[in-house]
Amino acid sequence: MIIGLGLVIVGIISAFTYASGFTDYYDPRIVSEHTAEIDEVNSFELEEGCWVVYVEGEKGNYEVEFNFVEDGTIGAKIPTDCNTDFTAQASDTDFGLISKLNVESDSEVTVSINCDEEDACNNKLHFVNGDEVVYDMITDAPLLVTCAFCLTGLILIPIGWLITVINKGHAKSVELVQNPVVITPDEYEDDLMSTPQDMLTTDDLYRLVRGELPQGEDPSQDVPSPFTDSDTRVTSRVSTPVKKNTGGSINRASGYTPENLPKDESWKNWDEG
Repeated sequence: MIIGLGLVIVGIISAFTYASGFTDYYDPRIVSEHTAEIDEVNSFELEEGCWVVYVEGEKGNYEVEFNFVEDGTIGAKIPTDCNTDFTAQASDTDFGLISKLNVESDSEVTVSINCDEEDACNNKLHFVNGDEVVYDMITDAPLLVTCAFCLTGLILIPIGWLITVINKGHAKSVELVQNPVVITPDEYEDDLMSTPQDMLTTDDLYRLVRGELPQGEDPSQDVPSPFTDSDTRVTSRVSTPVKKNTGGSINRASGYTPENLPKDESWKNWDEG
């Protein structure tokens, strides 16, 4: 992306540097191959192409005829039905378009200029081969270099941005560390809540991603007692039933007899268990 920005900047600097050379292509006074003036014999040979005739300043007083020369005499008029992308432009003056001449093959032509007002047509007519000038302009080396820098930079900028986004995504990936040690909250900061292990379990990964601490509960101490009158669990979630009558034990004889059986029939439950 940085390289792309650099190329665009170089292209812009190059465009400003060669700007004057680019504008010369639009000035008929520089790129014209032939000129014609009033009160002179204006005869010359035009190559194949669409020739644009401009005059510096206003064109209102000019009356111009364009004819082919055939066997040394004035022949047919030159057709004016061609089109070209060339347009005259200059910062210090304006140009008036006189005509566009369609020359299908190299031909000798003659130009006759008349003026409606005396001393009002002193400027020259400039003949520019429009198609040839446009071709010379688009194949100009400085222009091609400038365009190459700008286009290459505009292509590299989005590619560099895409690579940057991909790299940021990789940097945010979760890194799993073997043998983690989890620190308890403040009230239990002296207790180690998890022991080193070779592989994280699914529950550990889930808590790690959610930012939760392990419960710190020893499941081995949560096993209920096999006796109904006691509970050996550290934190019991099952309430101990209250016995109404005292049964026998190793230190004291039971108060129950075949005639005086327990009313809650707990002895049957113990036997069946």
